[in-house]
Amino acid sequence: MTSVSFPPVTRLTPAPSAIDDAAVRWFPHPPREDDRVVLLLHGLGSHEGDLLGLAPALPRDVVYASLRGVFACGAGFAWSAPPPVDPADPSLLQEAAAAVEGWIARTAPGRVIGAIGFSQGGMLSLHLLRRDARALDWIVQLSGRPFPAPMPGDAALAAARPPVLWGHGGQDALFGPAADEEVRSFLREHTDVEEVLRPQLGHGIDEEELAAVIAFVERQLGGDGAAR
Repeated sequence: MTSVSFPPVTRLTPAPSAIDDAAVRWFPHPPREDDRVVLLLHGLGSHEGDLLGLAPALPRDVVYASLRGVFACGAGFAWSAPPPVDPADPSLLQEAAAAVEGWIARTAPGRVIGAIGFSQGGMLSLHLLRRDARALDWIVQLSGRPFPAPMPGDAALAAARPPVLWGHGGQDALFGPAADEEVRSFLREHTDVEEVLRPQLGHGIDEEELAAVIAFVERQLGGDGAAR
């Protein structure tokens, strides 16, 4: 695994952080009263426009909400501290998860059914389930990992075993075989995981991984969510 350096993560606002409603990007439109919603959660140092680029290819029977990270990181945003992650300090990730939960409660209560997260956004997607196994019906976790410490909700998550698609690259500079096995073990013990490994892919998303995401989301929507 290659050593990678990141800019520091700093606060945008005093604690507790909240999702910036003005920065939320919707596809194909803001939700109507009966629309189901799927979250798009970007990676470290990125922004709400990043994963939105995938949305036109994704199934259309839901509305996609791309959220901006609640902390600053370089020219972009973050959901938690940069690697290496301190297993003794989940405070920023917990704060970000609480911010997302608060946004769901005031924006689309009971209608957010899933999340697609990349890297740190994948960690956050999984963390929402570790805080409340009923929070989401399913997640897509791309090139991310669980926070590396036990959480109070882990037993409930293992009992619920929600569907999870884990996509990752075999040439990812942020992961090695040992880290991959840690992710694999956690997901197998706590979720109904489907793994998609792209051996030549780095820390990114390629067309084959995107096709797996589309197929997975279609299945979670009952097979009738294809773009049309």
